Amino acid sequence: MKVLYIGNYRDGTGWANACINNILALDSAGVDVVPRAITFEAQQQNYPSRIKILESASTEGCDVCIQHTLPHLYSYDSRYKNIAFLAVESSHFKDTGWQHNINLMDELWVPSNAAKASCENSGVNIPIKVAPHSLDISKYQKENGGNKIEEMLPTFNFAFIGEFIERKNLQALIRAFHLEFDFQEPVNLLIKTSKVELPQIQDYIKHVKSGLKIRSRYREEIIIAGRLEEKDYVSVLGQCHSFVMPSRGEAFCIPALEAMSLGIPVIHTANTGMDDFCIGVSVESYAVPCLGAVSTISNLDTARSDWQEINIKKLCSAMREAYQKWNSQESQEDSEKVKVHASGYDHANVGKQLKELLND
Repeated sequence: MKVLYIGNYRDGTGWANACINNILALDSAGVDVVPRAITFEAQQQNYPSRIKILESASTEGCDVCIQHTLPHLYSYDSRYKNIAFLAVESSHFKDTGWQHNINLMDELWVPSNAAKASCENSGVNIPIKVAPHSLDISKYQKENGGNKIEEMLPTFNFAFIGEFIERKNLQALIRAFHLEFDFQEPVNLLIKTSKVELPQIQDYIKHVKSGLKIRSRYREEIIIAGRLEEKDYVSVLGQCHSFVMPSRGEAFCIPALEAMSLGIPVIHTANTGMDDFCIGVSVESYAVPCLGAVSTISNLDTARSDWQEINIKKLCSAMREAYQKWNSQESQEDSEKVKVHASGYDHANVGKQLKELLND
């Protein structure tokens, strides 16, 4: 079997990262995979040398084509078995019309059961298979020589990694953190985001603190804006004790898996794609219309589809419980359990799953 894999793996985005790991997982399982890049971003990023080697191969003789892109770009080719790969975060995408292009393909792969349900709700009628994302787990070692943040050394540290957009719902985490924790408590909130979003986040934090009216003084967040070198990223994330993702919609969430690879339990929104793989606390949620979604795709995540809104009070309780376990025997055992579970999502293990899906 020879697989042509089309995706935007040069773009330096979360979507690109998923493409990279899928290609490397297939390669690790001995699948003859030939990557070909499409681009959504003007600014191209570096990508693994192994993929550059795989790119040098010819597409001649390919009998499967995986298109890891957006459905309006899918193109059926009778020379191949045509597999679409799609990650979606809301309850359905009927308004986009994507289902018509998807149904022209032979098969659809999605990274989670939540994404599968969304596709079924949208009128997709071809076979849908769950193909989880993966990581190079060997990169995730706490003592890797990277830089650390001094203020985080003596404290319990919560971490959030993501954009300041409605779907990621960082707003809920900022509110919960300041509702639950007093200035004197040795606890920090680390926020890793992009440079362009830093002013918005800082303004929102001021707004929250002035609006709560419950304390005379609040703890300061630790905000990292912009890219970090890989070893520094892993080192800083490794200083954290709990990863929190209050997102209203996730098809998977690779940063949560990265945290778990370091033995960090995850507090996350229930009824999302994170339920499939996260170990930690799945916080109660309820359906709400998708309001304020930012998308370049017309009619995606409209108010006719739903997200999941996390229960703020339950989020506060989950964060308090994580903090109270700090340095306990239970927390050490939890950390080991999380790390072992995450190892099941390395390239070798997921590669075997993807190979089985191809052979099915």
